Amino acid sequence: MMAAVFIVAATPLLEIWIAIPMGLAMGLDPVLTAIAAVLGNFIPLLAIVAFFEKVRTWYESRYPDGGGSRGFDRFQRIWGRYGLPVAALTAPASIGTHLAIVIILTLGTDAKRTLAWMAFSIIAWAIIVTPLAYYGIAYLG
Repeated sequence: MMAAVFIVAATPLLEIWIAIPMGLAMGLDPVLTAIAAVLGNFIPLLAIVAFFEKVRTWYESRYPDGGGSRGFDRFQRIWGRYGLPVAALTAPASIGTHLAIVIILTLGTDAKRTLAWMAFSIIAWAIIVTPLAYYGIAYLG
C-alpha cells in the first residue's frame, strides 16, 4: 500500500495532494505516508535533473512558446517577481513540482540549488497536508 502512495506522489499533478489523503484514507501510518509521498514526489525530480537536456529538448519542441497555459504564465510571473524560493514553495500548489523544475532549470537556475529548494518545499507541504488530511479524515469518519 505504501508503494501506491509513492506512485501517486510521483505522478505529475497528483503529487502529495492526492497521495497523502489517499494513504491516510487507507489507514496507513501518517508519518510513513508523508515520507513515502515526499520521496515519491522528489525522486522524479532527481531524474528530471539528471536528464535535463533531453527533457529540455522535448519541452521546447512541444511548447515552443514556453507553455502558454495560465498556470505557466502565473508561475513565470511569480518567478520574475520573487525568484527561486517563492517559485519552489508555490510549485506544488500551482503547476506541480515536475513542470516547475523543468521551467526553473530552463530559466538557467543551478540544479543543486533548485533541488534543495524543491525538497524544502515538498517537505513543508507534506508537513501541512498530512495533519490536515489526518484530522479531516478523522472528522469525517
